[in-house]
Amino acid sequence: MKQPKGKHLIALALLALPALLCAAPLPETELALQQKIEARILGDRTGACLQAALIDKGQVLRARVCAGTRKDPAPAPDAAFEIGSVTKTMTAYLVQGLVASGKWSLDDPIAKHLPEGTAVPRQGERQILVRDLLTHSSGLPGLPPGMAMGDMSNPYATLTEAQLLASLAQVKLARAIGSQAEYSNYAMMLLSLAVARSLGGDYEAALREQLFKPLGMGKAYVSKPAGAMPAAGHLPTGEPTPAWTIATNLAGVGMVKATLADMESYARAQLGEGPAAPVALMRQTQHPLAHGFAMNWMRRSLQGRELVMHEGGTGGFSSLVALEPGAQRGVVLLADTSLADLGGLSDLGLALLGLDGPALKSRKAAEAPAALRKAMAGEYELAGMKVKVWEQGDKLMAQATGQGELELRYDSYGDFYPQGFSALLRPQPPVNGVVERFAWRQMGGLMEGRRVGLVEAAPSISNAAWRDWAGEFQLMPQFSLKVFERDGRLMVQGTGQPAIAAEATGKDRIEIKAVGAVVEFERDGTGQVVAAVLLQGGQKLRGAKK
Repeated sequence: MKQPKGKHLIALALLALPALLCAAPLPETELALQQKIEARILGDRTGACLQAALIDKGQVLRARVCAGTRKDPAPAPDAAFEIGSVTKTMTAYLVQGLVASGKWSLDDPIAKHLPEGTAVPRQGERQILVRDLLTHSSGLPGLPPGMAMGDMSNPYATLTEAQLLASLAQVKLARAIGSQAEYSNYAMMLLSLAVARSLGGDYEAALREQLFKPLGMGKAYVSKPAGAMPAAGHLPTGEPTPAWTIATNLAGVGMVKATLADMESYARAQLGEGPAAPVALMRQTQHPLAHGFAMNWMRRSLQGRELVMHEGGTGGFSSLVALEPGAQRGVVLLADTSLADLGGLSDLGLALLGLDGPALKSRKAAEAPAALRKAMAGEYELAGMKVKVWEQGDKLMAQATGQGELELRYDSYGDFYPQGFSALLRPQPPVNGVVERFAWRQMGGLMEGRRVGLVEAAPSISNAAWRDWAGEFQLMPQFSLKVFERDGRLMVQGTGQPAIAAEATGKDRIEIKAVGAVVEFERDGTGQVVAAVLLQGGQKLRGAKK
């Protein structure tokens, strides 16, 4: 069931944001900060250790918390963590420097900054622009086509600059360039290489001279350690895992290592505290561009508060930088464990910023109910594979075609998980004693498992005012939205997510208030509903009716 080429989908977050209620007070002491983090992580089955900095108008609170469920020691206070995709915001900073100097424009075709003759895909006269890469709307897939992942514990280790550029010739763009966001590490590796070429040929040297040194990020690095001992990374099962590596000039996709002190300096500068020149460039990277993105920063409007944020994750680490520039407030979270498939750190980060949602709780190991184990047994289709699931005593076992048997363990969130690699299986509630579908999350991607032989009735609505909206709309390659009626209520359900109540609020318009989303329906010339547009958090996704 290991699926190495899972897409990195923005849609994972679209209908999974916590239902925000009313503002909660920020922790005012380091003890209060510690206690709030403990509520989220203490006793967690991952064993994760977290380091945190909470910034409020120049005042900083810090905390370090470990789940306490694994034997190896906590990282040192000055250990360097892999910050993953938060690195992308640093790449954006270098891009803005090139723009400010007149060397680049956001409307430059990226081909202009790549080796002459590089076969960059295009659509007629429309080329992939720098701004398309920064807003994940280039149309490039999540990973380079044909990318070999010989070692899944270090997937980018053998990828070369030449291979990255050559892979562009294999790309078939599936949507109009610039029309829709689909998170792409491929696009960011390409941008990283272009930046490096324009700044002397060495991405790490450019980052060190233009960002790390001016901000006093003295221990931050890419591949050349600057005095900090690297923290050890872990799988969400608590097992150690190797560090990730990549060719230096592709590292702008997510390979910076930094201490909490380094990242605190970075966040404070993003909030306006630091040398004038870097701060001015950083503020420019936060301005909105398209599809809910600034320059790699994700923009969110929550409870009337404007945030810019980015999560990061590698095979053994997780990170979050969430900022409220208008209030000079922000939070930095670093974890020595990969948590992306478990939902990441945004729930904790938003809570620490005073945005209230569901109560923070740790994810503890538990025993699966016998009835659920029985309901799960059977054969499923998952991403073109057949997966057999069966009971073995009081255990639930699974085996994908051509792969070994594995035990699916269970936790207090109601999810199953394998031992030995990062993935999560979330079953839908059983129907007549049988689980018909499950969501499989791995490597930041989302796939759906369907029971073999499942015959499912089309989504239907009896209420005449809503009837035309019934159906399934394909918003992204691996993410669709169903609209249907249940017990007289209008419901929507995203792939691998629970059904949520919606309300009709206008002609061909519904609101999903629990997650701050709107769906608008489009009709053709005959009056038939042919597409739906999902609007949430500044993002816009359109999908045709299946």
